[in-house]
Amino acid sequence: MSKRSPSPKLAPDCGKRVRIKSALEEEWDIANTEINSWVTVQTAKDPERGRLLPQVVSMIALLAPPETRLKLISIPESKTLFERNPGLQGVLETAMKHGDYTSVASMLSTIPEAVIDDTLDPGPSGSGRGGEPRTASGAAVLAWNCPYRGRNHVALLENINMMDREGSYSSAVSIIQSSGTGKSRMVHELADIVFTIPFNLRRSNQMEDYPPADMQVANYLCNPANFKNVQHCEECVARFFYHLFSLVVEEVKRVFGTERRPPCEVAHRWRDHMQGTNRSQLYTQVVDACEKHDPIDSSPAASKSLDTSTKFVELCAALTHLSDFPNSKDVKIILYFDEAHELCGEVPGTSQPRKTLYDIVWSSLDHFQDSAVFTIFLSTQSSISLLAPSANAARSSRQQNTKMLPAPITELPFDCHPMFPLQAGQFKLEDLGQLSFLARFGRPLFWTMIEASSENNNTVISNALRLARKKLLNADNIHAQKHSNTAMLAILDQLVTIDYEPKRELVSGVEAEMVASHMRIVFSVPDHRVYIRSGYPSEPFLAEAASRQMHHYLLKGNRVLDNRMIRILALNLNTGLIDAGQRGEVVMRILLWMAHMHAITGSMEPAALGPQLTREPNFSTGCNFLTFLRALFPECLHSLILRSRPDNNWSSHETLEEAFGDAVVRFTHFIKAADSAVVETSTMAFAFMRTCAFICHSQQKGIDIIIPILLNGSSKLVESSMSALLIQVKRRQKAGSVNAYTIDANVYNFFPQDDARPYITLVAELGVDSPKVETGKSSERSSARTKKRNINSRYSIRAYGCTDETWRVIDAAENDEYKQVLATDDFLQDHPRQNQVSKELVQAMLPHWCPTWYEDPTSSST
Repeated sequence: MSKRSPSPKLAPDCGKRVRIKSALEEEWDIANTEINSWVTVQTAKDPERGRLLPQVVSMIALLAPPETRLKLISIPESKTLFERNPGLQGVLETAMKHGDYTSVASMLSTIPEAVIDDTLDPGPSGSGRGGEPRTASGAAVLAWNCPYRGRNHVALLENINMMDREGSYSSAVSIIQSSGTGKSRMVHELADIVFTIPFNLRRSNQMEDYPPADMQVANYLCNPANFKNVQHCEECVARFFYHLFSLVVEEVKRVFGTERRPPCEVAHRWRDHMQGTNRSQLYTQVVDACEKHDPIDSSPAASKSLDTSTKFVELCAALTHLSDFPNSKDVKIILYFDEAHELCGEVPGTSQPRKTLYDIVWSSLDHFQDSAVFTIFLSTQSSISLLAPSANAARSSRQQNTKMLPAPITELPFDCHPMFPLQAGQFKLEDLGQLSFLARFGRPLFWTMIEASSENNNTVISNALRLARKKLLNADNIHAQKHSNTAMLAILDQLVTIDYEPKRELVSGVEAEMVASHMRIVFSVPDHRVYIRSGYPSEPFLAEAASRQMHHYLLKGNRVLDNRMIRILALNLNTGLIDAGQRGEVVMRILLWMAHMHAITGSMEPAALGPQLTREPNFSTGCNFLTFLRALFPECLHSLILRSRPDNNWSSHETLEEAFGDAVVRFTHFIKAADSAVVETSTMAFAFMRTCAFICHSQQKGIDIIIPILLNGSSKLVESSMSALLIQVKRRQKAGSVNAYTIDANVYNFFPQDDARPYITLVAELGVDSPKVETGKSSERSSARTKKRNINSRYSIRAYGCTDETWRVIDAAENDEYKQVLATDDFLQDHPRQNQVSKELVQAMLPHWCPTWYEDPTSSST
């Protein structure tokens, strides 16, 4: 290391002079530990050192501290580096022996990027890096070839081996998840530990598409026009697998010979073999054989003579001859079909219900009835009725027993960047606003794209953010004034989190569309598969993309009736899509988010955002807390709020403005709390890192929303630097008493004991008709009890109503719309006849207690 070590310092507990490690050296200790652990695992899987070394170089480039400024290096690039730098292998082997890779990083940093990037030059066969087909951007190829992080592929195999695979349709599963979550890469890594025959059925090979499609197979299997009827399709699919297994057996014998080896080594070598031209040539031979003997031109006897099962048995025998499988019940062969939604086309014919290509492929594979083989179908399309039907939607009698059908796999990599797990105090505020930092959270798509590229970093980040907006909208034109209702609902959902009405059939269709086309994550699919559990988790990069999109909608020249946040909410409440019981909390989150937006853009008037803002603001940088309050409340109330004093500390004369003058808030989205554990300051620091605020658990008493506050913008993000704005939301028309709705942080043990940090509470009575804002006043008297303990000064605000008189972010023209959205619950809101007479007649049928049938002069309700 060329940097000078820090001067020795005296340790506090002894007189000896000891050397204190620098921050960079501590980061290297963490990186070395992780690399050594990874090397140990990989060596156990594959003791062949020559195959391991290029992977180690890639891992060093991935995990080295940022100060080394190493670009990510793919495995094919690593192989090229060894060829061009003979001394690299010796340096690396020495480093592996001592477990310290700083010398390798130093050597890599001296190699010009142009030398590394030179491997992008197309070879004689038109291939790119390491022989990969030139059908994708360099960044996509690099990202694909970076060392894999996490154990999702191992967990997938373990789950498959634990499944009951003896019954009909039980030896196949769907992986259903949103775009960019690493579905393809996970099964590619699965192929490194179990023998796999892979297919990518995408029916196009655009430059941005990676991994490349198997066009021969896709054109043969995925085009319903290739088949005359169901019987013809069944025979063609059977013939496909017959020739596939026949040719794979021949290829296995040619590649491995007779030498026995461990199953994982066979899988690893086969996966390497099945990349590039070998895979393309094999599948071309399979399709050519199928088309040469099309069953439509053959006799029925000839078609039936093709016993696919015998060829499958031959493949199993060939693999058993090569390896000893310790557990006879474990899966030995995996087939996976990426982009499986391409099989959802209906086959010509008259059968009812109509069969799809997927049904026939699935049925053909089910004929093996052998636990040694397992099939995986991958798709972003969460059309469960097609890829994993419930009993009611099943198109086959054997599919109706849902206990036999494995529920779809949804567990994909998340928060898998090398920087995890994060530590308190690791970052300051200025570290957090970088878009490259935000991309490290959530799905792997964006951080791998950014960090794998050798192009100008700002250009790559800008392209990644534009891609995120396009994917959220499922549209190329992100600058349109409005988009589809589902697209704009997805943007709103990403920003403020929306609960949908679970009993509505419409919900399942919209959720499925959002997963397929608008980046919504599937958390779980129950065994019955009647619905999915999905949502927008905390992904700061996507939230920033959604923030910029919403800001675009609200620009003065773009504002139209249907693209305002409250209008998007109202439209979907009217359709019954959104859970009406949550409307008060959702409205409050909209008000808070808009105030944060206006505070950052510097515009306090909701309609004043003009096209003069040529550079898009970064909403993840945060803003001064007082600026946020000024954006939230009308100007006439600023003095009242900022000069307020604690209402629980009679002895304190510090105003809110003085207590929070240097404080910062930073949130672009909201995340649900699983329980009450989030109600503490230590959690606030980590939420601040993710640019999120909390939606409290439904059973949490007294608090609905928590916004983390960093008390001093120059402080490190540690527990002792944090406070919060604690919010309670009420939608009732009659205001409650002050004492009934007082929020006391000490009740929740929000702060550690003997701590005197201030905090703020806001009780928002949105349903009250008379708008006003009040601040709390202390009525406590100094006593022996209060003098003996530190008091967390509470600055309380009570806001009544939901109009422009209470909230600055509401335009006066929107008052009626907010009122309609916040209207009290009416179970007749979707009654087809909304006239008063019809509604009174329904009430007269007593759907609930109603005093329409008696008179009581002593009661005010009759």
